[in-house]
Amino acid sequence: MEKEKEKMREVFEEFFFGPMERVFGPFLNEEARKHLSQAKLEVLKAMRSFIDTEIERMEKRKQQE
Repeated sequence: MEKEKEKMREVFEEFFFGPMERVFGPFLNEEARKHLSQAKLEVLKAMRSFIDTEIERMEKRKQQE
């Protein structure tokens, strides 16, 4: 199960962040790499927030049925 989770994480990161890293990666200094890493974290937090909101919305709709 852990190997499957790791593979899914790799696929997710490649899908969302791979293109950006391939385009900008060769040109980034250490400070820019840190900034990009922080930006990735913020994107993931935003996605989590969106997913949590959608789960709540769906649960409320299900309860109203």
